Amino acid sequence: MVIADLKAAYDFNAKQRKDLKKSLKASGIENYNSNGVYQDLIVVQENLYNALQNRINAIKMIW
Repeated sequence: MVIADLKAAYDFNAKQRKDLKKSLKASGIENYNSNGVYQDLIVVQENLYNALQNRINAIKMIW
Protein backbone atom coordinates (compact mmCIF):
# COMPACT_ATOMS: atom_id res chain seq x y z
CA MET A 1 0.00 0.00 0.00
CA VAL A 2 1.12 3.52 -0.69
CA ILE A 3 1.00 6.25 1.94
CA ALA A 4 -2.17 7.75 0.45
CA ASP A 5 -3.97 4.40 0.74
CA LEU A 6 -2.85 3.95 4.33
CA LYS A 7 -3.95 7.48 5.21
CA ALA A 8 -7.34 6.94 3.56
CA ALA A 9 -7.80 3.70 5.52
CA TYR A 10 -6.74 5.47 8.73
CA ASP A 11 -9.26 8.26 8.12
CA PHE A 12 -12.01 5.75 7.31
CA ASN A 13 -11.24 3.89 10.54
CA ALA A 14 -11.44 7.17 12.48
CA LYS A 15 -14.88 7.84 10.98
CA GLN A 16 -16.02 4.32 11.86
CA ARG A 17 -14.84 4.76 15.46
CA LYS A 18 -16.57 8.13 15.73
CA ASP A 19 -19.83 6.77 14.31
CA LEU A 20 -19.75 3.70 16.55
CA LYS A 21 -19.00 5.81 19.61
CA LYS A 22 -21.94 8.07 18.76
CA SER A 23 -24.22 5.08 18.20
CA LEU A 24 -23.22 3.43 21.47
CA LYS A 25 -23.78 6.64 23.42
CA ALA A 26 -27.19 7.09 21.77
CA SER A 27 -28.18 3.60 22.90
CA GLY A 28 -27.20 4.43 26.47
CA ILE A 29 -23.79 2.75 26.57
CA GLU A 30 -21.39 5.23 28.12
CA ASN A 31 -18.42 2.85 28.42
CA TYR A 32 -17.77 2.37 24.71
CA ASN A 33 -14.15 1.34 25.40
CA SER A 34 -15.36 -2.05 26.66
CA ASN A 35 -17.23 -2.75 23.41
CA GLY A 36 -15.58 -5.51 21.37
CA VAL A 37 -16.15 -3.88 17.99
CA TYR A 38 -14.74 -0.59 19.26
CA GLN A 39 -11.68 -2.43 20.59
CA ASP A 40 -11.19 -4.08 17.19
CA LEU A 41 -11.28 -0.66 15.53
CA ILE A 42 -8.65 0.59 17.98
CA VAL A 43 -6.37 -2.33 17.07
CA VAL A 44 -6.81 -1.56 13.37
CA GLN A 45 -6.07 2.11 14.09
CA GLU A 46 -2.82 1.21 15.83
CA ASN A 47 -1.78 -1.10 12.99
CA LEU A 48 -2.51 1.54 10.37
CA TYR A 49 -0.67 4.20 12.36
CA ASN A 50 2.38 1.96 12.71
CA ALA A 51 2.33 1.16 8.99
CA LEU A 52 2.13 4.87 8.15
CA GLN A 53 4.93 5.68 10.56
CA ASN A 54 7.15 2.96 9.07
CA ARG A 55 6.57 4.23 5.53
CA ILE A 56 7.34 7.81 6.53
CA ASN A 57 10.45 6.78 8.42
CA ALA A 58 11.63 4.80 5.39
CA ILE A 59 11.29 7.93 3.25
CA LYS A 60 13.21 9.99 5.82
CA MET A 61 16.09 7.47 5.75
CA ILE A 62 16.36 7.74 1.98
CA TRP A 63 16.78 11.49 2.11
